[in-house]
Parts: sequence; structure tokens; C-alpha cells
Amino acid sequence: MTETHTTIDGHRVTALRVIVGNVGPWHAEVTCEDDAKGLTVGALVTLKAGALTLRGTLVSAGTFGLQLRGRVVGGAGGWGRPLTAQHYHNDAGVKARAVADDAARSVGETIGVFVPAAERIGPDYVRQIRSASGALEDVLGGVAWWVDYEGLTNAGPRAAVAVDASKYEVLAFDPKERIVTLGVDDPGAVQIGSILSERLDGPQTVRELELRITPEEMRVMAWCGGGDPLPGRLAGLVRTVVERVTDGRLWGRYRYRVLRMAGARVELQAVHRAEGLPDIIPVSLWPGVPGIHAELAPSAEVLVEFLDGRRNEPIVTGFVGPGGPGFAPVRLTLGGETGSGVARIGDTVDVLLPPAVFNGTIVIGGTPSPASGVFTFTMGKTLGTISTGSHIVGAAP
Repeated sequence: MTETHTTIDGHRVTALRVIVGNVGPWHAEVTCEDDAKGLTVGALVTLKAGALTLRGTLVSAGTFGLQLRGRVVGGAGGWGRPLTAQHYHNDAGVKARAVADDAARSVGETIGVFVPAAERIGPDYVRQIRSASGALEDVLGGVAWWVDYEGLTNAGPRAAVAVDASKYEVLAFDPKERIVTLGVDDPGAVQIGSILSERLDGPQTVRELELRITPEEMRVMAWCGGGDPLPGRLAGLVRTVVERVTDGRLWGRYRYRVLRMAGARVELQAVHRAEGLPDIIPVSLWPGVPGIHAELAPSAEVLVEFLDGRRNEPIVTGFVGPGGPGFAPVRLTLGGETGSGVARIGDTVDVLLPPAVFNGTIVIGGTPSPASGVFTFTMGKTLGTISTGSHIVGAAP
């Protein structure tokens, strides 16, 4: 294998280790020939290894024995940074690309190819205070994403391409761990999605790789297990632990305060900001009883939960009890759409009397009237007061 000239922003690199996963950004461990004055943590840098160019951000660095040692993350290194809470709403459906672009912009990343599972994710998306990558994965619907060597974030299926057998040499293969050790002259010859077949019992597709370059050798350790949308070995183990704890969903019920009604829906403000949830504008009411709808009072407290834990389906499912803020709604509709009003005991109401029929003699001033027989009177409306009602159903006075 031929020697490869490796640099970081023009500074000579004596040892380079690049790890590229099936999902997420690549990262590199760099050891420079000297202290590489001029390189600063947080700066965008360019790594060159032969014909291969990688653009990323120097996220940590220090010197030992007059040599700089640092870590570079692909792109802006921002997908691990936290985002503020935010609510997205669109009755026609929130676009997955809009949420992803917003997250990328907030952490300095740039999106290239973007092919999510669905263009729109539903009428709502509630972004909690969490990592930018978490928001990105929420809207991708299980589709893999990665940061390429140019520093762009891409999402969608990766192309599987067979590698010319003359570009690599199989040095070892562990069939149990599915790890192929390769000798290469071109550090970019083998990438994620490459199909290896030389000296192997069957074709193997690369899902994760580690590129090692030193003055003595250049090798690629390729892991060929897992499926197309799955993360690499280490990322997969970490994610399994995290998903056991959180599953990436929002379970439970969260306290919110009513700002105002928006038609049949309601605009809400989070009560406890420590939960990392945004205000939700607007959201539908699911009161748990058929045929009931409430026009809630401003400042009333309600409980919000998420259907099946999905962040794109918030609903109001609980209301404050007696004595709580906003217990009595402005209006309560029973039995369907708003129609006739309901009267309570003690209310003054208009009473429409039916026509009255009289059979006899009419007496006026104590003197019988010559008029007698059957008479019909139209009585019309009069005022009355509700005096009785059901003891089961009550209403506020």
C-alpha cells in the first residue's frame, strides 16, 4: 500500500482515525505533527487524506508532547446541541422539511438530499427542549440520515454500489461479528453502502466503517451487519438503551393554561417551562364524554397528552376540578352542535302558551254577557320562572 499525505487545514497529520456510521455525523481523531498553531476549537476545518476531502468542525483539541490532538465532527457538529421548545401547526399538515430546516438552521447545519417517509407529518408537531437530531429523527419517520464528507446532512435511502475488487484487499474477515479488514490505496474507495465480494463467501454491504491512516499503513475496518436505516454497532447499542427509557415519545399528561379559544379548538400556554414543552396553538379538545364541547374560560387549566405518545398529535383530555382556575366554562354544549339554550331553576324564561278553548257564558263586571258558547283565545308569549328540575343534573347559578 502506498503512503498517503494527510493534513488538517494544511497542517501535517501523523495519525488519522475516521469513524463513519450508517446514521449520524462522521467523526475523526487527529494527531498532528506539531502543535498546529492557528487551529481553534469550534472552527470549520478541512481534512485531506490523499484524494479524500472531509469538511467538519474541530470540537475539541489539546497538545501533548508538542503535538496537537483533536476531534473533528462532520458538518457544523451541531446535531447534538439542544433546541428551544416550539410548536408547529398547519391544518394542511406540517411539512417535515420545514421542521428539519428550522432545526438545522438553529444549530448551523445544512441539509442536502432530504427524502422523509412522508412529506407532511400531521397538523401538529410539538418540539420539546431536546437535541436537534431528535427533532430531525421525529420528522423523518424512521428514514436514515447522515452527514457526508462535504459536511451536508442527508436523509433517505443510500445507494448500494459494488466496489471494484482492484480497489481493496481483504486482509481478514470475522463472520461472527461481520467485520471485514481491508487494505486500500485510496481512502475513499470504500464507503457506507459499498458492496464487498472479493475473497468472501457472499456479498457484504458496508454499514459502518473505520478508516485508519498512519505512516506505516492505511486500513479500513468495515462492519457489514444491520439494515439500511439502522445505526452502526455502538450507536445502535446506545440508542437501544435510550429507547428503553424514553422511546422517543411523550408519555404522560402535561399542565397547560388557556390563552383563548380558536373556534372549536383552544390556544394554550405551558404552565411548567421546566418540562421543556412549548405553547400549543391551537389544539383540539377530547373531553372523554360523547356529545360534549366546552368553550373554555381564559386562564383555565387543562391537561394535554399525546396520542400514542406522538408529538404530532396533542389533545386536551383533562380539565380542572371545582375550585380550580377556570372550572366553569364560558359555554357548555351538550348533545351535539350548539342549538337551543338550556334553562336552570330560578331562570326567567319566555313561555309560549298554547291556544285556550272556553265553553260557557262570559261574565263582565258581575253581569252575565249575552255571549255564550265555545270561544278560542290566542294567548301568545308571557314570562315565567323555572321552578323545578332534575336533582341529578346541576348547573352553576
